[in-house]
Amino acid sequence: MKTLTKLTALAFVAGFYVGCSPVKFGVSSAVCNADTDCVVQNNKLAYTYQVTAGSGKVDILIVNDNSASMSFEQKRLAPRFASFIQNLDSAKVDYRIAITTTDISGGAHSMSGQLVSFGDGSKYVTPTNANRLSLFNAAIQRTETKNCENFVANYLRNNGFGSINTQAYVNAYNANCPSGDERGIYAANMVVQKNPSSFIRSDAHLSIIFLSDEDERSGKYSDGTYPLASLDQPASLPKSVQSYLGDIKYSSLSIHAIVVKDTSCLAQQNAQVLGDTPNQDTKGLFPGSIGSAYLSFTNVSRPWGVAADICSSDYTGQLGTIQTSIQAKIKNILLNCSNPEDLTAKVGGTNVAHSVSGNILTLSQTLASGTSVSLSYKCGL
Repeated sequence: MKTLTKLTALAFVAGFYVGCSPVKFGVSSAVCNADTDCVVQNNKLAYTYQVTAGSGKVDILIVNDNSASMSFEQKRLAPRFASFIQNLDSAKVDYRIAITTTDISGGAHSMSGQLVSFGDGSKYVTPTNANRLSLFNAAIQRTETKNCENFVANYLRNNGFGSINTQAYVNAYNANCPSGDERGIYAANMVVQKNPSSFIRSDAHLSIIFLSDEDERSGKYSDGTYPLASLDQPASLPKSVQSYLGDIKYSSLSIHAIVVKDTSCLAQQNAQVLGDTPNQDTKGLFPGSIGSAYLSFTNVSRPWGVAADICSSDYTGQLGTIQTSIQAKIKNILLNCSNPEDLTAKVGGTNVAHSVSGNILTLSQTLASGTSVSLSYKCGL
């Protein structure tokens, strides 16, 4: 854990989720009516609608570590995300980008599965936000993180390094700082289960990006000190997506990690000092940890996404790799069911050769971005 106060922060967590009963939703309950693009024919859902080639829908959730020591990384990443968003704009992607944090403690700065509010009061940015880049830039740089770091630097400057062993420091830290018990996977699970502000659309791909200089629970689970709850386990997140959002969402899910990847990066993290006026006494006070739990999403036999190094000087390139990975998911057409019957895909009234794998339609030819494709197919009720 980053500080001694993390020992006390855990006390909030044990009973925090009692009584939580998120509501499930999914595509399996689809019903045809005058407001939809399908009709019921011979006990099947017959769909007829148009999609746009070269684009697609994606909901991107960024799980942002807002604990102390993260302001440097947040500040460096913020302008690089501008290119990330602009590339999505150029590809005419219909995106929603939301942010939650790793703090689920129930304390003053806890998001607990809710979404950060952007400067205009919205819970996610879209291509229609004229000032989306500035809104995102401000939101990814967490005010509570920077305030916490300045608090720690000034407290130690005024009271001496030995003050961190006092109850007065613990109390003051709890009053001024987010929880140092980073639980990004748990937080992502809560967003999936609650779907706050109806952020996650039923007909869009879902992509989750973890941003942290610490592992889940700071890696203290390996020796049993801070064990992982079921929703801290990496395997729980895809399962939640499948259970709460449906098989179609699960099949196109991507999960990415911008974390500490190796010992070289870890050494850089451990050498950081805090404060707008740097206080050398804070060096090593908030050590990082290799993001093993987050990296597991990228190195399993069926990788969910791409891993990036939080210490990299080339954030633009690494974010570009993640963005390319996301667009690779959405360049194909997501259908409303797996293995539909009587499927046709037409451009200007002419059939386009295609293949179908599950609920993913792949066209045999590359179409210019913005080309309208007419689809017709049937799904079982």
